[in-house]
Amino acid sequence: SPEKLLHEKGFKVSVYEGEGNISKNELMKYGKDADALITLLPDKIDKEIIDSLPNCKIIANCAVGFNNIDVAYAQSKKIIITNTPDILTDATADIAVGLVLCCSRRFFEGEKMIRENLFTGWKPDMLLGIELREKKVGIVGAGRIGRATAKRLKAFGTEILYFNRSRKNDFEKETGAKKVSLN
Repeated sequence: SPEKLLHEKGFKVSVYEGEGNISKNELMKYGKDADALITLLPDKIDKEIIDSLPNCKIIANCAVGFNNIDVAYAQSKKIIITNTPDILTDATADIAVGLVLCCSRRFFEGEKMIRENLFTGWKPDMLLGIELREKKVGIVGAGRIGRATAKRLKAFGTEILYFNRSRKNDFEKETGAKKVSLN
């Protein structure tokens, strides 16, 4: 665990063990002597919290972004801000493809049928769904997640259409994707 690794490296670590998210007051109380803070997306790190962390040198946000942190103010206090930009790319792309498969192949309906003991035997057109092969899939945004999703869907023989502010030639070459307008 990260906690164990930090302990092994000689760091004193304090972890919030309460239910739900840590409150602003608890964060300020327990973080007041911290040299570093590891935050989660629900933690809103504003000016008041930053001012309560006089020793803090770094705030490491366990999230793709850091819009939960007043970055400009933290930097004005010489606090480094980091995030984990690629941590969820594969997981999010996998989930997106999983949802496409669930909908196209009617997995949710089949799962419900089984759970409710409604399956009475196979029929040729039962929960037939649709094949993804030769279907068009639209992706809005050709960033890390959009690109990872397109690569996965391409394996099913889909035609990838994408919208992005700028053309992504390498993405088009890799997946055969075509840039389109949202109109």
